[in-house]
Amino acid sequence: MKTSSMQFLQEHQRQVHLDFHTSPHIDDVASEFDARTFAETFRRAHVNSVTIFAKCHHGMCYYPARTGTPHPALRGRDLLGEQIEALHSAGIRCPIYFTVGWEEDAAQNHPDWRQLKADGTCARMTGDAGAPLPGGWWFMNLLHPEYLDYMEAQVSEILDRYDVDGLFFDIVMFDRDACWSDASRAFRQRHGVLATDAVTQQRFQTLAQAAFAERFSRLARGRRPGTSLYYNSIHQDHRPDSSTRALASSYSHYEIESLPSGFWGYYHFPRVARWIMGLGKPWLGGTGRFQKMWGDFGGIKPVAALEYECFRSQALGGANSVGDQLPPRGRLEPAAYRLIAGVYEQCAAAEPFYAGSRPLPQIGIVLPGGARAELSTEGAVLLCEELHYESAVLDEASSFDDVELLLLPDSVSHTPLLAQKIAAFRARGGKLLISHASAFDAQRQSAYDLPLRHVGESDLYPTYWRTREELAPGLSDSDRVVYERGACVEYGNGVSPLIDRILPYFQRTEHCFCSHRQTPPVADRSPYAAAVGAEGFVYFADPIFVEYRKTANLAVREALRRSLERLVGVAPFGAALPSTMQVVARRRDDDLLLTLLHYVSCRKAIDIDVIDEPMSFAGDVLRLPAHVRSVRIFDGAELVRARDGAFELPVHKGRLLLEVPRFFRDR
Repeated sequence: MKTSSMQFLQEHQRQVHLDFHTSPHIDDVASEFDARTFAETFRRAHVNSVTIFAKCHHGMCYYPARTGTPHPALRGRDLLGEQIEALHSAGIRCPIYFTVGWEEDAAQNHPDWRQLKADGTCARMTGDAGAPLPGGWWFMNLLHPEYLDYMEAQVSEILDRYDVDGLFFDIVMFDRDACWSDASRAFRQRHGVLATDAVTQQRFQTLAQAAFAERFSRLARGRRPGTSLYYNSIHQDHRPDSSTRALASSYSHYEIESLPSGFWGYYHFPRVARWIMGLGKPWLGGTGRFQKMWGDFGGIKPVAALEYECFRSQALGGANSVGDQLPPRGRLEPAAYRLIAGVYEQCAAAEPFYAGSRPLPQIGIVLPGGARAELSTEGAVLLCEELHYESAVLDEASSFDDVELLLLPDSVSHTPLLAQKIAAFRARGGKLLISHASAFDAQRQSAYDLPLRHVGESDLYPTYWRTREELAPGLSDSDRVVYERGACVEYGNGVSPLIDRILPYFQRTEHCFCSHRQTPPVADRSPYAAAVGAEGFVYFADPIFVEYRKTANLAVREALRRSLERLVGVAPFGAALPSTMQVVARRRDDDLLLTLLHYVSCRKAIDIDVIDEPMSFAGDVLRLPAHVRSVRIFDGAELVRARDGAFELPVHKGRLLLEVPRFFRDR
């Protein structure tokens, strides 16, 4: 059953991540479990990999553990072993789940193994308001030597007893205010991370995660060579001040946990996926079948939602993992597997379309830093998707060779390595689009040899844009508000203003205000432009990507569209398509592959975005470069060419897989 990492991606693209966090107070565990039915349910659902459970967050083991606490309701039954035997007999891979950071049994029996905050209290999972949740998990200390030995004994027992395909370690992380136990303080001292600021805390966590992962990867590879390894949460923070790349040797692949109906939302996954896809390892997009969140028993999301989530991962080059939770009595929910079967059947049919293909990014989005880095990155990815420019998220260690334009959103940290690479990128004709603080170093001096001078942040805000006719004619006849506070920047010779900044009459205060919201604009232009441009670059003084992610400001989207067209031309694939339609381009040999996805989420619930049904392609046209002679639907007919040379999209809903043969040979 063992495979290389690339075989893992190619042969096991349709996974289910099966939770089983089952209280010891439930006494009929696995009473309805039938191994043959269990495996057959997955086989019929086109699943070829299932992450199954050895130990859950309750600290219960689901096998006759000698080194842990077996679930009392099993009474010596080897539920894990039954699952492995049945799934292997059906040709289904089954990596084994092992909890780390949350383990209630150990937390109750060994309170000293918990993560400790600086104030001396133990760290515990809390609700949104910071209050402890009923049954909120205690955080266990990844650095406590006795806890590490306890876990190593359990993992060793599993590796020795079973035919292990892989290990999935969960909750490999610290509470944001922990850990200050004696062992953790000693670790901090050794690595020079005793400060309490957020950057140092992240560095501490990264170092501790790396130490944990190295120990258990060495153990697993020594006992079971070829075992796949994944440590959940290590890569989820992909800020420049993390050391994710340094951890890569410890695991075989990445899994992006991103349930859109949970706190992640629909904009988290593309931000992470477009970065992970460039790190050189296979990866899976991890969503769930739930209406809401993990452990949502009886919650079944709409078919269209799961289609979109799986189709999107597949289009970006990833495999899929759908989260489920086995009910206590051990019988898989039929409705969940009807849902998964219908989507995975379509994913299986599309696998030959994507086989051997690679991404085609035109724009490289350089990862920003700071407190709003995620908002800024999500805004940049979202705008590129809506404007149909193919993008990849990069850090300073990434190659910039495959992109035409580097986009530095809002708060990219200036480093010598990044400056060197951007200089080389510009020397070979690469373009830059930069916003807000990303154009300057920590001393507010101009970076990247740009003729810009930072003179402070705007004292009056929100401000307004008055767009110059040559950039966006449709926005030039009115003043459009920009809510985020921007910088005041002077520009040198050869640089022209593209958008004028218009100030409000005064800053709104308790005693000086006008109307309900922001103060209206004055007539005159500010001496500091909102956007400027020159040969090879455009600079926005406002943090436009945070602005778009927070407000969906259409003035920002139109100005960015015109700026990108100025720098690299009209979007090559799908420029005429609506912003709600996602276009993903890939290359397979000389052929161009286009995935068109048309699914629209809406806020039907108070805090959940819902995709209820697929949208149509009928009436839209696909505009491609002039040398394109034909476009065919994968396993189907060719598209009809309209009179103006564009290709008419068929009456179809949800997803279209299109092939443009010889695209790269003929151009």
